[in-house]
Amino acid sequence: MIKLINKLITHNRDKVGDYGVRVVIHIPVGILMSLPVLGWGLIALFIRYEDSEDFWVHDRAWKDYAGALAGYVIGLVLQIAYILTLL
Repeated sequence: MIKLINKLITHNRDKVGDYGVRVVIHIPVGILMSLPVLGWGLIALFIRYEDSEDFWVHDRAWKDYAGALAGYVIGLVLQIAYILTLL
């Protein structure tokens, strides 16, 4: 399954070949970051964690940011759709 995800979701800057799976596993974090109550604190915590991890492990945190951003947008779209159904 991991190989399939990495094959379907690619990026030209990815030299390791793990872009797809790292994007997919960070989408739920992005969805949680879009929630009004948890949002800003979780965003700050996530950024600090990824910066620290990238400093020590050098694992190219931009891949994780891409997944979280995709999840954030998905979460916002779901919230807007829910609000529109209430009108």
